[in-house]
Amino acid sequence: AQRVLASNLSWFHIFLNEMKKPQRWNVALVAALVFATLLAGCGREHRAGEMPDISLKTYSGGTYTASSEDTQVTLVVFWATWCRPCLMEIPALVQLQQKYQDRQFRVVGVNTDDPTGAKALPIMKMMGVNYQMVIGDDKIAGKFGGVWGLPTSFLVGRDGLIKEKFQGLWPVEVLDEKITAQL
Repeated sequence: AQRVLASNLSWFHIFLNEMKKPQRWNVALVAALVFATLLAGCGREHRAGEMPDISLKTYSGGTYTASSEDTQVTLVVFWATWCRPCLMEIPALVQLQQKYQDRQFRVVGVNTDDPTGAKALPIMKMMGVNYQMVIGDDKIAGKFGGVWGLPTSFLVGRDGLIKEKFQGLWPVEVLDEKITAQL
């Protein structure tokens, strides 16, 4: 694998050297973006494992705890205030929380960039967030196996096992179908 990668990088280096300088930067930028996207692993990825025990601060000053012992179906969503797809996803999450809360389903939003709530609280109020919002960081993301892009969501079944991992913005119909299968 290393030989193949080295060979492809050598070819790419020769290709760039034969281009004019402005073109070189454009091609290099596009290649870097493509490579970063591939490393980020866009798309859905299944991760079989237990929901980690978490105990996180909420924006109201309390503490939220969850573990694999819980029997509620849980959608844990990692997001940030600067992430446009994350903000676009919030109305769908509000809708899913409202639709299935009586069937022991919950959404838990884990904010990764605003521990004080200066930006997150106004967003939550404006968008009518009706689900639990907690303050997270890289350490909590690591407990889930790492988060390489936002939004990233983990669907946990009643048995405490992570059933699905969703990276990026997914249609509410797909999330609804996956959640319903766990209820």
